[in-house]
Amino acid sequence: MKVVLCGTGFLGKNIARAMADSALKSARPLQLQITSRNPQRVHAELSGVVPGIMLLPPTSVDVTDPATLPPAFEDADVIISLVGVLRGSEADFTKVQWKGAENVARVAKMFGAKVIHVSAIGADPSSTIPYARTKALAEASILNICPDATIVRPSIVFGPEDDFFNRFFRLSRYLPFLPVFGGGTTRFQPVFVGDVARAIDIMTRRDDQIQSMISGKIVEAGGPDIFTFRQLMELVLRFNGRKRPIVSIPFFMGAIQGAIMEQLPTNLFTLTRAQVDQLRLDNVVNPSPPSNHVSFASFIESYSRTPLQSVYDVLPTYLE
Repeated sequence: MKVVLCGTGFLGKNIARAMADSALKSARPLQLQITSRNPQRVHAELSGVVPGIMLLPPTSVDVTDPATLPPAFEDADVIISLVGVLRGSEADFTKVQWKGAENVARVAKMFGAKVIHVSAIGADPSSTIPYARTKALAEASILNICPDATIVRPSIVFGPEDDFFNRFFRLSRYLPFLPVFGGGTTRFQPVFVGDVARAIDIMTRRDDQIQSMISGKIVEAGGPDIFTFRQLMELVLRFNGRKRPIVSIPFFMGAIQGAIMEQLPTNLFTLTRAQVDQLRLDNVVNPSPPSNHVSFASFIESYSRTPLQSVYDVLPTYLE
């Protein structure tokens, strides 16, 4: 059995679909469980798109409460962990993103399950940004508890229903301009959600060569192209057909905006000071990776015949 933990979001649903499609094509049996605090909605949604796959009854778990995990993990051979939060207090990041991921690793080890943990490019234990720091601390805890775990660090993940390009698409409807910070020179390497999902599906296979390649390793997942923030905004306008100036906002003004917007409800478009700080840093694959890193592009090329998808190919299909 394979478990997609915290799998009710954008990436989790695509991972489930990729695993189901792969199993159907290869005629391999697949038992799949989608777990989170409230998995029923996505479970019902996926039940209609994965015919022939044993999609197990949804299990509610809370990664901050280790006692809720064993019922979901006891028959699993692979745990795909998407534990993380995008905004919150320092305590929230520590409790969920670091210690929650640590709880997952401990319980997975109890049942002898392989852990594939999705982190993020920019994870740094010395960072002053809680998001980046707790991502790195979670990675270290997981690898300490489960030395054969695999860490996947994506750059911006894009595709239909993504939160990045769709957010700026919506903003372009209502704002007279699109904002960038500090000149918009920060670089990103957007990676297609289908490519990340496909890679994770391959990582779950019981193949000695694959497991030898990724065991205890970090995979930084970037797409085939690198763009500045300004260039990404230009692409949004290019593919949605709108004409808007792109206005650079100094970082200090962004910090002021973030301090105000942090007080807004999370269901509204919000920006935090920490997110503004993150925009100072490039979000691209390390060009000189250490020995414990595996090339995402090489991994995909080795085990899949489909090339990495570019934003040029995918954005026009949903930014209209």
